[in-house]
Amino acid sequence: MSSNTEKTPSNATLVFIKSDPRESPRPAEAVRVTAGLVGGEIPVSLYLFREALPLFEDNLEDMEDGEILTKFWNQFPEMGVEIFYEPDPDVPPPAGAHPMSPEELSEYLEGFSQFLFF
Repeated sequence: MSSNTEKTPSNATLVFIKSDPRESPRPAEAVRVTAGLVGGEIPVSLYLFREALPLFEDNLEDMEDGEILTKFWNQFPEMGVEIFYEPDPDVPPPAGAHPMSPEELSEYLEGFSQFLFF
C-alpha cells in the first residue's frame, strides 16, 4: 500500500464511514460531503467499516436519505474517488472497491492531511 501513499497529494482527505446507512443519515451526509469536496477538486478517498457495507447494496433509495445516496454514490468511481472497505467474510467483495484491513489502513493514513468521520 505504501506506493499508493506516496502518490497521494498532501491536501488529500480520507472520509471514514462507520454508520449503517439503513439506520442513520450519517453515511448519506458523508457521501454528500465527499461529492462536494471532489467538486472542489480536493482528492478524496472513502473507507467503509463493516457497518457501512450496505452502501454496496442495490436498494440505496430505501436507506436513510436514499435520494442523496442514489444521486452520488455510483458516480464516485468516475469522479476518481477511491473506495476502500473493511473486509467481511459474510459480504461478497463489492465491484470497484478495494479491501483494506485495519493494519493496511494504518499504513495508508500517512498520505492524508485531513480526515472526516461519519
